[in-house]
Amino acid sequence: MGRRSRNGTLRVVPASIFAAALIASCAPASNTPTPEATVATPIVAATGASQPSSTDRLGEIPACPADIGTPLFDTIPVELNDFIAFRPLGFMSPPIHIFPAKHSAFSMTLPGNEPVAKPVRAPGQSWVAEIWEISVGTGAANYQVFIYPCREVRLYFGHIASLSEKLMAGLSGDQPACSSTVETAATFTRCRHEDLLIPLESGEPFGMGPDTAGVDFGLIDFRRAPAGFIVPEHYDYFYPYYASPLDYFTPEARRVLESKTGSVFGDPLRTTEPIGGTYMHDIPGTAQGNWFFPGVYLRDAPDVSPLLALAHDYVDPSQPLFSIGTSIQGVNAGLYTFRIENQGLVNRDFSEVRADGQTYCYENFSQERPAGGMPVGQLRGILLVSMPSDTTLKIEAVEGGSCAESASWVFSANATTFER
Repeated sequence: MGRRSRNGTLRVVPASIFAAALIASCAPASNTPTPEATVATPIVAATGASQPSSTDRLGEIPACPADIGTPLFDTIPVELNDFIAFRPLGFMSPPIHIFPAKHSAFSMTLPGNEPVAKPVRAPGQSWVAEIWEISVGTGAANYQVFIYPCREVRLYFGHIASLSEKLMAGLSGDQPACSSTVETAATFTRCRHEDLLIPLESGEPFGMGPDTAGVDFGLIDFRRAPAGFIVPEHYDYFYPYYASPLDYFTPEARRVLESKTGSVFGDPLRTTEPIGGTYMHDIPGTAQGNWFFPGVYLRDAPDVSPLLALAHDYVDPSQPLFSIGTSIQGVNAGLYTFRIENQGLVNRDFSEVRADGQTYCYENFSQERPAGGMPVGQLRGILLVSMPSDTTLKIEAVEGGSCAESASWVFSANATTFER
């Protein structure tokens, strides 16, 4: 484990391993509990491989209001002047966030700057049920704190650099369950402090963050209908129940937070409803949405880099993005964007690509960053896309090819087939 001081501070994550630390904090669960277990036990699989706790203390937490529209939070977790922006759902940044991100975040550190730790507060009256210590073999470490404002709603805050004295006292004498995995050439050790029940008042600081660029803020609500991903079995149980934290604040606090909701760089803001963004882009029978490299599924894969998403920008959803991992020969992992054409087979929006026997061609990839501000790649050639069926997609990069040359529109043995 990483060395910890008496005040609970863990060594700050260096920028060089920021990507690796994010993978650790967002890895899917390897075990899929039943819905009944979800409410009955302090589940620790929302953002990492884990087992449910063997004891039950969630029963001591009040049940959530039946009306999902009832606000649960009245305090913004980070002071307004301490963060640059609040990130909506749907952020993409391969090879980590290849799929649109299911959690929001407080952007607090611009590229090239050292993080400055600021207090992170409980958004409402709540209970800390779990705390994870996550350390990396390179020397980095941080905390994840799992909080319940009520029994069926689960929050987590990631990239916490240190814990409050109250939370550290709550860990004293506790023997955590630890496990290590090798992911993206680094060893990650997760020590899980479970079966906690530490009360927090609204606005009470519970730690300091971030350790790197910002503090993750995720929310799962089991009262909601699950998001309509095309093959739910490819995801861990928790994945379809994520929601935007914006929806849970009082109107006044929400208005304030919306005033900073948008690009991680602070400008522009998201103006398209829902302001909190969306992470579910799947449209059945079309190319739009999440695509899996065969055998690599979020329910059990620590390395998500082979995946593919055909989605849209998290700030301006009119801007299309290929979010490409490591599975397409000749293409570097990254985001690729283009200008949408409304007819023909060239540069069509993903929702217009279907299993119609046609091959679609993409070219003239823009080097201008989308509204979300993330860098985009440039291809020297074209991308060919077709859907052999409603649940399979074939894609290939043709170097030097042109959509104007029909001879370029031929798949070779280098093509990659993805599945839903």
